Amino acid sequence: MSENIHQGGQSWRMAHLLTPRKVITGLAVLVLAYLFVWPFVMLVIGAFLTTPYGGGEWTLDGFRTVLNDPRALRSTLSSFLFSGLVMVISIAGGLFFAIITSRFKLRFGWLVLPAMVLIACTPRLFYAFAWGMMGNPGSGFAANILRYFDIANPAWLTVYSWPGLVLVSSMKVTAVAYLLLSGPVRLLDRSLEDAAVMCGQTRLRAFFSISLPLLAPSLLAIGMLLFVEGIQVFDFPAVLGSPAGITTLSTLINDFINTDVTPKWGAANALSLVVVVVIALLILLQSRLLGGRDFASVGGKARGADTAEIGKLAVLFDAIIVAFFAVAFVLPFLQILIGSLQPYFGLYTKLTTANYVAVIKDRDTLDALVSSLLISVGGGFLVVTLSFVMIYVMQRSKSRPTVALLKILSWLPATAPGIVLSIAFVWAYLSTPLVRSLYGTPFLMLIALVIAHVPIAARACEGIIVQVSTSLDEAARVSGAGPWRAAAEITARLCTPSLLGAWLLISLAISGALDVVMMLQTTNTQMVATLSYSMFNNGDVAEAAALYVLFIGLLIAFMAALIGLMILLRTAASGFHWSGKAARPLAMEKTDV
Repeated sequence: MSENIHQGGQSWRMAHLLTPRKVITGLAVLVLAYLFVWPFVMLVIGAFLTTPYGGGEWTLDGFRTVLNDPRALRSTLSSFLFSGLVMVISIAGGLFFAIITSRFKLRFGWLVLPAMVLIACTPRLFYAFAWGMMGNPGSGFAANILRYFDIANPAWLTVYSWPGLVLVSSMKVTAVAYLLLSGPVRLLDRSLEDAAVMCGQTRLRAFFSISLPLLAPSLLAIGMLLFVEGIQVFDFPAVLGSPAGITTLSTLINDFINTDVTPKWGAANALSLVVVVVIALLILLQSRLLGGRDFASVGGKARGADTAEIGKLAVLFDAIIVAFFAVAFVLPFLQILIGSLQPYFGLYTKLTTANYVAVIKDRDTLDALVSSLLISVGGGFLVVTLSFVMIYVMQRSKSRPTVALLKILSWLPATAPGIVLSIAFVWAYLSTPLVRSLYGTPFLMLIALVIAHVPIAARACEGIIVQVSTSLDEAARVSGAGPWRAAAEITARLCTPSLLGAWLLISLAISGALDVVMMLQTTNTQMVATLSYSMFNNGDVAEAAALYVLFIGLLIAFMAALIGLMILLRTAASGFHWSGKAARPLAMEKTDV
C-alpha cells in the first residue's frame, strides 16, 4: 500500500515537472542554445584544434601563427584606422544632412530621406561592385570620360586605394548615420538656443555649446555602433582594399582559410577570438560611458521644429544634397546598369543584352539565382518572425532569467564579423553528427544567414513592439485568448506594416551577405553574392553586373507580389466572414448584444 502511494507520489511529481509548457520551453531553450551559443563554443574549441573535419590534434599553433605573422598587427591597425575614419566622416555627414533638413527651408530637402533609404538599403557587396566598376583606373566610367577628352588618367583617381576605400565606405555609412541621427536632431529643444541667442551668442555658437552636447548620447551610441560595424565589415575591404594590398582583420581571417596553400583553421579561429573579444569590449565600453549620465534638457514647453529661410545659403545646401545623391547613388547605379549591357566591361561602343541571356542560360548561375531568391525572401521572413517572438517575450515576460537569456541571444551574433560567424558555423555544424550530412546545402546557409541577421531585426522589432500597449494584450487575455493568440491577432497585426518593411530590408541585406556563407558554400550550392564576387575577381565584370541587376529586380518584384498578396488577404479577411457555405460582409451580420 505504502509502495503504491510512493509510486503515485513520484508519478504526480513527474507529471507536475513535465508539463507541456515546460517541455516546450525546455526544447526551445535547447534549440536556441544550439543555434546561437554552440557556434561560439566551437569557435573557442577550434582555436586549439587543427581541423574541423574530425580527427584534429590539440595544439597552440594557431596562436603562434597569429603572433608570428606580421600581417596580424598590420591588419589590426588597418581595421581600426579604417573604422575610425569612416565613423568620423559618416557621423559628420549624417549630422550635417540631419541639421539642414530639419532647420532650413530647402528646395530639395525632401530628397534627402528617400536618397538615404536607397543608399542604406543597397547591399554592401553590390555597392562595392558598382564603385569598383566606376572607379576602375583602366576601364571605369571616370577613366573613359578622361580618355574621351585625351586626358591622362591620374594615378590617384582610383577606388582601389586607401582614399577610395574610405570615401566609398563613408558614403554608404553616411546614409545609415543620417537615418539614425535624424530623429534625435528633430527632437532637440531649440528654446535653449533661443535663450542663448537672446543673451548675445550667435546661433552657430549656441548650437555647438548647447544643442550638440545634448546629442552626446546619440552621437556616442551611433558612433560606437558604426565603429564596431567598420571592424566587422568584409565586403568593402575585400573588393576595394585587397587589390591595393590593404588587409583588415576580416580579410586576413579569410586569407588564413582560402588564400594560403593549406587552410590554417587554428590561426583563423585564434584571430577570430581576438576580434570577438575586441568587439565585446567596445560594446561594454559604450554601455559604461553612457551609464549613469544625464543628458536630458529640462524646461517648459518646447519650441516647435520650424524651418527658417537662409537666403542664398539654401542654394549651396541644395547643390550639396543633389551632388551627394548623384555621386553616392545615381552614378554607381547607372554604372552597374550600363556595365551589365556592355559586351565587355569598359567598351562603351554598343549596348547588348547578351550578359543577361548568358546568366539565364547558364544552369549553375540560374540555380544560384533561384536559390538566392528563395533564401533571401524565406530567410527574411524567418528572421523577422524569430526576432518578433524573442522581443515580444522579452517585453511581456515577467521572468528575469528568460528576459536575460533572450537579450543575450539577440546581441550575441553582433559580436562577431560575418566571416567569423561563417567559421563558427562550420565548426558547429561539422561537430554535430546528424547535421554534418547537411553541410554545403542551402538549408544550413539559410540557418546561418538567419542567425547572423537576428541582431538587426531584433533592434527593429524593439521599436515596433514597444508602440503597442500591453493593455491590449491584457484585455485579450481577460476575454479568454491565450498568450500566443493575443500576440498573433493583436500585437502582430498592429505591427504588420512595419514588419513588412523590416522583411524587405532584411531580405535585401541577406541577398548581399557574402562573408556569412563563404565557408558554407560548395561549387554546387552558391549564392548570388558569392558567385558574383567570383565573377568580379575573375574578370567577368559585365556578367556579374547583369546577375546583380537581374537578381535585385526579381527580389523586389517577388517581395512586392508577396506583400501585395498579404495585404489583399488581410483586407479580404477583415471585410468578409466565412459562415457555412458562403462568405458575406461583416456589416450584414446580425449580432446579439
